[in-house]
Amino acid sequence: MVKESHYLVRFDDICPTMNWEAWDAIEAHLVRHGVRPILAVVPDNQDPNLVVAPPRADFWDQVRKWQAMGWTIAIHGYQHVYSNKNPGMLRLTAQSEFAGLSYEEQSSKLKKALAIFAQQGVRADAWVAPSHSFDRTTVRILKELGVPVISDGLWPWPFTEEGPMTWIPQQLWTFRSRPAGVWTVCNHHNGWSDRKVAWFGEMLEVYASRMTDVATVMKVFQGRKQTSLDRLRATSRWTWTMVRSFLVGLLLKAIGTKPEAA
Repeated sequence: MVKESHYLVRFDDICPTMNWEAWDAIEAHLVRHGVRPILAVVPDNQDPNLVVAPPRADFWDQVRKWQAMGWTIAIHGYQHVYSNKNPGMLRLTAQSEFAGLSYEEQSSKLKKALAIFAQQGVRADAWVAPSHSFDRTTVRILKELGVPVISDGLWPWPFTEEGPMTWIPQQLWTFRSRPAGVWTVCNHHNGWSDRKVAWFGEMLEVYASRMTDVATVMKVFQGRKQTSLDRLRATSRWTWTMVRSFLVGLLLKAIGTKPEAA
């Protein structure tokens, strides 16, 4: 077992109408520091909340470029449109595009999403669920369709379950000093200011010696089984995450600010 903390960077809601001004600066920071992030790409965005800039005509050219650079391209749902209030197996948010739907419904969505990737010459390296909500049926279908990694969960370490499927946890939404483990920092850049982008670059510099990537994690941890301690620490972190989310929600409500999208 690796006895240090290592960090992955993930950006969600990657689509043609995202905040390109912020992204161009973010990408420059990533390249400068040699960071290979997870990019969660929405195959066919139909969520109006993700329309924050004019669409880039070369979007899929960019995705192919990122993948060729060794960056991990994850499939981020299908259309990023929520079907229900099901919190899914992780119980982090009460909205889902997939959890609670039938095998046939979920399979249809995932096959359409992967067909778009295939048409664009993009490989689905991993799965990232919109709002962290999916269920065992989703996992079953992802295994059947050959998606090898799930980026989610509050465990301290990656593990592999039968299928196989490797789970790489995602426990942070900002950079924090953490104990030994593999820690994925999830980012949503659509609302980022120039100041936030600059801060992100500073954090990459601070954590540069501990940054890792999916390919490295897979080499080290593929085949590791989940332990009782993993589950105990995930439960503890889930409790803390829920309490913190509740308190932050109260604060944001008091000052009239909406929380960052999942």
